Amino acid sequence: MRNTAPPNARPGTSAVTALLLCCSLLLAAAAVVVGLAPQARAEGELGELTFTTTTGRIADNPTFPKVATDAACPVDFAAQLQVSVVVPSGGTALLGRTTAGAPYDQGPVTADVPTGTSLEARLRAAIPEGPLDGTYEIRLFCRNATNFGPEFFTTQVQVTGDSWAVKAAAATPTTTSLTATPAGTAPVGAEVALKAAVTPGDAAGKVTFLDGTTVLGAVDVATGGAELKTSALTAGAHTLTAKFAPTDPAAFDPSESQAANYTITEAGSSPPPDPDPTDEPSDLDVTDEEGTPLDVNPTLTAGQKVLVTARGYSKDAKVKVVLTGSEETYPDATADAEGTVADYEFTVPDPLADGSYTLTLTEDKAEGHLVEFVFSIGDAPGPDPSPSDSQGADGGVDGGSTGGSDGGATGGSGDSGGDGGGTGGPLASTGNSALTLGLAALSLCGLGALFVVRARRGGLLKF
Repeated sequence: MRNTAPPNARPGTSAVTALLLCCSLLLAAAAVVVGLAPQARAEGELGELTFTTTTGRIADNPTFPKVATDAACPVDFAAQLQVSVVVPSGGTALLGRTTAGAPYDQGPVTADVPTGTSLEARLRAAIPEGPLDGTYEIRLFCRNATNFGPEFFTTQVQVTGDSWAVKAAAATPTTTSLTATPAGTAPVGAEVALKAAVTPGDAAGKVTFLDGTTVLGAVDVATGGAELKTSALTAGAHTLTAKFAPTDPAAFDPSESQAANYTITEAGSSPPPDPDPTDEPSDLDVTDEEGTPLDVNPTLTAGQKVLVTARGYSKDAKVKVVLTGSEETYPDATADAEGTVADYEFTVPDPLADGSYTLTLTEDKAEGHLVEFVFSIGDAPGPDPSPSDSQGADGGVDGGSTGGSDGGATGGSGDSGGDGGGTGGPLASTGNSALTLGLAALSLCGLGALFVVRARRGGLLKF
């Protein structure tokens, strides 16, 4: 048989060309199919499922005869509704389905569920023996005409004995913080403003302000805050707290602030400035752990332990110890028969910010004797650097996130079957797949066409 290929034709050239053309056509067809296919949705919660009755019997069929949602079903999955229970063994089991009133793409949705399978039967199939008591999730799936649909509305029911009841939603946690103005200390008789901040800001209730166990007053919360002004604090050390009590305990949890230490000084006195080194108080001695005396207003380090000796108290007096500017609490001291607190062990909190601090030892009675130990942490702040001392800095942010899911979702049919769910399928990103395949197909088509033109011009192909 005579060979009709040109003398300079390369072996296999026609086969390579045909292969390229076939690949480009196949990829183009795949891009069209995937691009026209409906986009799959990852399984997810659409909103809240509610029932017209909040209690019932688990043997009733249907167990949940009327259901309602707070939104519509997705337009692609609005042909039918399926009520299912998430069973302990995994997956979901069908309780009933309805198409009456479909499509359900206008919301909220309300529907009657016909007879199917009782909640008791589905749970007993998963738990053959013993009580069925527990909390179970009930889902209302939005399905299309082919019984597929991964998205649902949900609620929780509590099963006790032969009865069920809708499980109440958990109360929202709250936090309460307390600040006092002036901060840390004030003279006796001065007005102290106590401010409590409650979050979240829509929590309604009252804040009770306390000095130890003594109630100073209660104030309604308004826009997340409450304030009490008082002049009733007596001279000495105080421990202040704020307690939030919600109006609706089912909606919000109560909360309490951290204790704030506060000192009221005797009339006409105020916390002294940093003392002059030559004016060491005669009623105070401070040494390190080895017994070496410390200078007045020494510089200490976080975690350092010192021994404090304070004099001038009543015999056997109880002495409150407070560190202003810190929330750390310290045990009370007791004066001896001569009115002296000897070698009280004080450990500097760790961590503690740089600055000046005062340790106050106050006799626990009205106008009780007070001794103050002033010390510093870290170096004194220096002047702001001049422009020539400044250093530039640059930084960058490089971030990204990738995500994906692989799974599937199928729905069973018939009252005896269940339905299963996944966390998303391979079609969950069909838009990107179609675009990628389309671009690849166009590229291969272009390459194939260019190869054919060049081959024909060179006499390699004849058709």
